Amino acid sequence: MLALNFKRLSAMATAVGFSLVLGASVQTAAAADVTLNYSPWLPDGYPLNAAVLKPWMAEIETATEGRVKFNWLPKAVGKATAQFDVVHDGLADLALVLPGYTPGRFELIELGELPLLSSDVSKLGPAFYDIYAEHLDALEPFKGTHVLSIWSTIPTHVVSSKGLIKDVADFNGLKLRAPSATAGLIMEALGSVPVQKPVSEIYELASTGIIDGSFFPISTTYDFKVDGPLHFFTLIPGGLGQSVMALLVNQEKWDAISDADKATIMAISGAKIAGAAGTLFQAAELKAIARTESERPTEIATASPELAAAIEAKLAPIFDAWYAKASAKGLADPQAVLAEFRAKLAAPASN
Repeated sequence: MLALNFKRLSAMATAVGFSLVLGASVQTAAAADVTLNYSPWLPDGYPLNAAVLKPWMAEIETATEGRVKFNWLPKAVGKATAQFDVVHDGLADLALVLPGYTPGRFELIELGELPLLSSDVSKLGPAFYDIYAEHLDALEPFKGTHVLSIWSTIPTHVVSSKGLIKDVADFNGLKLRAPSATAGLIMEALGSVPVQKPVSEIYELASTGIIDGSFFPISTTYDFKVDGPLHFFTLIPGGLGQSVMALLVNQEKWDAISDADKATIMAISGAKIAGAAGTLFQAAELKAIARTESERPTEIATASPELAAAIEAKLAPIFDAWYAKASAKGLADPQAVLAEFRAKLAAPASN
């Protein structure tokens, strides 16, 4: 009997020991180190890289004690317009994606591209992240990837080689580079001819006269060195729309990260990246406007109340079109979501 009990105890001990070893192996596998390859398509000197993305990566590496690392690739994998597919298909693990580069594909996200919302990107950027998290994320517009952060960028104005816009009729026939699908619709509503091209091609388009101008932030005109050919700046209160940027990671690569490290990463991503980007962009935009007003005061002007009203009247159908598209994508009450977005933008800034 004792011998039998000893054998049973030995067998039990062996089984328990095997379970502990197996459990430890599973835990080790779950916490395996992960390196995320980042596909960079923005110019090296673009402020977002040095001021937001690289510090964020360094902070994550420190916070996860090196279990999650980043590899900033020497050049982009694929074109700027293909970055969603690059991440989705695992050709790179992480990238900034501009949904507006692929018309008709991310129609829910066009909410963040609508015109006349705000001239203050420090509020616009994080407000859109909040709206995305509350209303759009559950509809999985970026299925196959995980959204680390998403934000609206700098409201655009009219930059042109042809002169200031003084009347809504001045838009007629202008060939304007459209930064997003929504921008193209806005241009058509105003009577212009949209040229759908990524920002990485703006210098060639402007310097060769292929375009007469663009919907562009003033600061980005300097960042991409097109303030020479496109040197007339008409500021539109509330902006003529803006691009949306999404920082996406491949879903399978995200799933390889431990739950604890995922929580750590999201705690310093999401709204924090959106807020940092918004603050950076707003400071750069105000600086660029002041520079232009100082260096070339006759080449920058704010749209008159009459022009602003005429633009608003022509753009009313843009909002109706988004309501219809968003409803078709499963958003229960697009009008209420836009109203909530506007309310967030109108609220006093929190300290």
